[in-house]
Amino acid sequence: MSRRIVFIVSVVLLLSGMTLMPPEDGVAGSLPPGLCNGDFETGDLQCWGGVGDVGVADFNVLSGTYSAYITTAPGGGEADPPPLSGTPAFNDMCSWLDSNEAFPEYVPTAVEVSFLVRYKSDQRYGGRYYEDPFDAKLVTLNGTVPMVTIETDGLTPGPFSTVIDTSTGLPLTPPTLPPFSGIDEPLYEWQTNTLQVSSTLSFTDCAPVWVKFSICDRVDDGVPSAAFIDDVVINFVYELPTWNPPGEGFGGGSPIPCDI
Repeated sequence: MSRRIVFIVSVVLLLSGMTLMPPEDGVAGSLPPGLCNGDFETGDLQCWGGVGDVGVADFNVLSGTYSAYITTAPGGGEADPPPLSGTPAFNDMCSWLDSNEAFPEYVPTAVEVSFLVRYKSDQRYGGRYYEDPFDAKLVTLNGTVPMVTIETDGLTPGPFSTVIDTSTGLPLTPPTLPPFSGIDEPLYEWQTNTLQVSSTLSFTDCAPVWVKFSICDRVDDGVPSAAFIDDVVINFVYELPTWNPPGEGFGGGSPIPCDI
């Protein structure tokens, strides 16, 4: 057999071995997250927008060097602690923090969102009427999907969400009080453990998504609450066709780009 024939046969066998193997479970991996500055390691709110007492701090950090915060602290010298950013909550009651938009590169099958959060308050946990809810939502062009609500009297995961207490590794399911503990610090009297919130939602649009955080003072406006947030990730999942029909090549496939 000539060297030319041997070379051609070798190339064919190599290509066959590379392309005839289907992707594991028929599912491709995800591309890197499309969210900018989700870990806040720029030390500021680059790529984020907010209203009220929002910012980035190098204390009460959940991961890395910096974490974002969002509080209900009013102005006028009434709050103890005062607004961390120097700007009070809107109407001395509420603050909002929104991420930039994340766009899928290919037609997705799902979107995965996760973040860390630690809720802190001077309100007594378990009490009525002063719940100071913290809300996280995934926003799409077709509407919003709740991810979690944390209040002093309870924790409610969204319909597609899992909430893990990172100190135990165990999920929290309603009805449940958040795992509060007393703390010796000048800012807040009570705080939860660090919680990891993860949501997976079926999503097949070539359209942007983003996350929205909010916190509001319920009933009174003089006893602040806060949430510290970190490691926010938005990840699109793409599924590959595993095999082409017989007679149409070696098999395999690729996701459909969103820009065609």
